[in-house]
Order: sequence, then structure tokens, then C-alpha cells
Amino acid sequence: MSMFVTIRSGALKGIERRRYPRIETDNRVGYICMDDNGNPLKEGVGKAINISQGGILIETPHSFEWQNILFLGIDIENKTNRIKGRVVYCNATDSGIFRTGIEFLEVNERILSFVIHLLKTHL
Repeated sequence: MSMFVTIRSGALKGIERRRYPRIETDNRVGYICMDDNGNPLKEGVGKAINISQGGILIETPHSFEWQNILFLGIDIENKTNRIKGRVVYCNATDSGIFRTGIEFLEVNERILSFVIHLLKTHL
């Protein structure tokens, strides 16, 4: 599974009210949703919509419950990094796809430096 972030023009226009600025993406991201005992409930591949130092927004065919724990697979410098996150919200679109906001719970240094580099490059 891999995710290469691409910047769309105008991605950072307007007033940002969030804690961290977002960089828009349009790339695949793998995910596994775990139950309270650490057993996989659902897994698949979705599309990353945006990413920041604090989290990521993804689109998937699956819905998730508030506070579900997900492990995401993100490819950085040809190495797959696994990152743990918690579902903050999940909304259905008119087309039956789900947009899920995920707060990062454990951010390794490689992912953090990657996102910071993107933000510095595109601000």
C-alpha cells in the first residue's frame, strides 16, 4: 500500500481554523479497523483526501464508529509506515462513500517530518 501526496492548486486558500493546516491529496491509503481486543473488524483501501500533522481525512466504502481505532499504511521513501489513529467522525456522501476524519495517536518521526516538509514546501 502506498500514499504519495500531491498538492492541488488552491489547497491552502482561505482562513484555516484547524489546529494544523491540511494538505490536499488524492491517493490510496490502506487501513485496518480493530476492535477493543485488537482483532481486525474491517480492512481495505481508501483514498486520502487531506493530511496534516495531527490527522488525515480518508474516503472508504466502509463506515466507522466514533472512537474506532485504525491502522493506516503510508508509504514514505519506499518504506511502508504504519500509523495508529482514532476516528473523530464519519459521514456518508450522497454517492454512498464514507468520509472519515482520523486523529493520529502515534506519529513516528518519519511521518511527522514528511508532513512538516510538505507544509513548508506549500505554504
